[in-house]
Amino acid sequence: MPVLSIIACEMLEDELVYVLSKDLEIKHLFIVENRNSFRFVQKLKSENLRPFVFSSDRVYSLVLESNRSSPDILMRMFSKIPVFRQICDLLNRKKQPELTVVVNLLRKDLHSDIDHLQSEVYLNAKEISKISDGILLFYGKCGYSSEKAQADMQKLDCPVYFLRDHGRSIVDDCVSVALGGNEIYTKTMLLGNGRGAIYATPMWLSSLNETDYRSTVSYKNVSKYLSSPMYSLLFKINNQNYKDNNFHRNASEFAKIFNMETINVEGTMDVAINSYIEAKTNIRKNIGQ
Repeated sequence: MPVLSIIACEMLEDELVYVLSKDLEIKHLFIVENRNSFRFVQKLKSENLRPFVFSSDRVYSLVLESNRSSPDILMRMFSKIPVFRQICDLLNRKKQPELTVVVNLLRKDLHSDIDHLQSEVYLNAKEISKISDGILLFYGKCGYSSEKAQADMQKLDCPVYFLRDHGRSIVDDCVSVALGGNEIYTKTMLLGNGRGAIYATPMWLSSLNETDYRSTVSYKNVSKYLSSPMYSLLFKINNQNYKDNNFHRNASEFAKIFNMETINVEGTMDVAINSYIEAKTNIRKNIGQ
């Protein structure tokens, strides 16, 4: 059974929940347990998914063990013998496609230090590559933009796939993912007529779900530059598939705190779902399924 691993930014949590909830071929869904996995798992359960949640060491050993005992290995061995190949092909056509997915969701505050962020993305990808037929990086370029990070990714034990838009460009960041690609991102920027803007998704504003937002680290970080009058717009990216019921309230509160005009724009899950399907399809081709 092929194994697709996903290294994801917490900022793209809702996109990832949507993608996984639409895939009926997932037989096993493993989540690496960490300090930010609880909310993600709750969202998955709200979509009737039942993930297995374990520490990274335990997840990796379980995936290896399940694949080691898989009858698919014997099938591939027999398929190399001409007399059995036709029988194997017939059985494969009748068999329901299945997939193991492993997700490691990294915390969004890693973005405070880009070098550290890219190091963490690479180290986690390196570890998970040992059990994977392919890795999908659920990040924009921020997760691997340096030449060193890109070179290191090429040396991993399995192929690495990226979030791409309709023009086949790797998306710039999570905002580009939410809007549907780099070209749409650029067109949205032009709506501001040169004024500084913040792009709001539920995860970007999730700190407002805390009791006293003004005392949070997130508020202290953004207030350093949002106090400038050049930042006067809040582009609120609406998407009916977002899972945070507080999003509309949070967007209004944020705009009020920083004296911003709100402009509503439509978001999409196209980048997330299309990139996921492409990674899964390529993995199946590579292992001959």
